[in-house]
Amino acid sequence: MSLIPAPPRTRELLETDRIWTAYALADLEPEEQGRAEWHTGANAVVLLYRGLEPPVLFIHGDPNEGARLAEGLGSMQVVYTLRPECLRALGDRLTVEQQTLMWRMALEPGHQPGASEAGAIPLGTADLGRLTALFGDHPDRPDAFHPRQLESGVFFGMYEGEELVGVAGTHILGPGSGVAAIGNVFTHPGHRGRGVARRATSAVVSELLRRGYAELVMNVGQSNEPALRCYRGLGFTEYCAYHEGVGRLNPTLDRREDSHG
Repeated sequence: MSLIPAPPRTRELLETDRIWTAYALADLEPEEQGRAEWHTGANAVVLLYRGLEPPVLFIHGDPNEGARLAEGLGSMQVVYTLRPECLRALGDRLTVEQQTLMWRMALEPGHQPGASEAGAIPLGTADLGRLTALFGDHPDRPDAFHPRQLESGVFFGMYEGEELVGVAGTHILGPGSGVAAIGNVFTHPGHRGRGVARRATSAVVSELLRRGYAELVMNVGQSNEPALRCYRGLGFTEYCAYHEGVGRLNPTLDRREDSHG
């Protein structure tokens, strides 16, 4: 399948809100061009990211224009990341199957994590087997992890003896835009409440700042109070609310009324 490249105006529109569009900005990187399908209008951008399965639907800008641009995507199941006004604009074009209300969080400018990173060890591709075993089939395991994130991203793990018991990493890095998204944070259920996630995440933040990333973002469920306390303690604050879910894009309805003789 030939994906639609980003028109020149795409970056200009995304740059109007770098915290909200951080993932999309990273998808402009050359290595992502074979995975990103872009639909750009005068005041809106629609991205269908096909690097994950199901593909991820993202809309930024004018909600009504974004909904019109999305009409060209066809019928498919998607994971969606949508602010409330864009979700409303899609209307019956999107059938919601499951949904969570989320916070996009961002590191306060100039903030250093200031938390202990004791025991946090860098992870790489050789650790994929241990990471997969850690995630296992736990119901709250990261649902957007892909091995290539381990190849190109920043990951730190926490060990107890020879066992990997916790990890924090990145979803995306956008060196050309100076944005990075922290994700894939997970602690084995038997080791929670001991600061494992905090220390691993602090190590990731420190490394990203050392590399010069200007904006660091992360996504947290609004009902996940333990995670919110952890990330607030590292200097992250809530930036905007959005809906993350799984749904089906439906064919554009033909709204023409039948005429009867």
